[in-house]
Amino acid sequence: MFRYPNGSIVKHKSGDIKGEIVNVFEQADAPTGYYVKWDDGTHSYHLETELAWANVDQPKMHYTQQSPK
Repeated sequence: MFRYPNGSIVKHKSGDIKGEIVNVFEQADAPTGYYVKWDDGTHSYHLETELAWANVDQPKMHYTQQSPK
C-alpha cells in the first residue's frame, strides 16, 4: 500500500518546496513512485523515500455524527 494518495500535499526532503501528488505508481516488486506537481509549476517523479508530509499535522479522518432526524 502506498503512503501518499492522490491530492496529498507533500514536500521534498531536500528543501521547502511543496507540491501535490498527481499520480501514484505502485508495482508489486518495485518501490512506490509519485508524480508531483510542485508549487513553482514544475512536475517531477519521486520515490516515496524522497517525500514527506508538508505539515506536521498528517491527514486525519474526521467523522461527523449523523443527525438524529
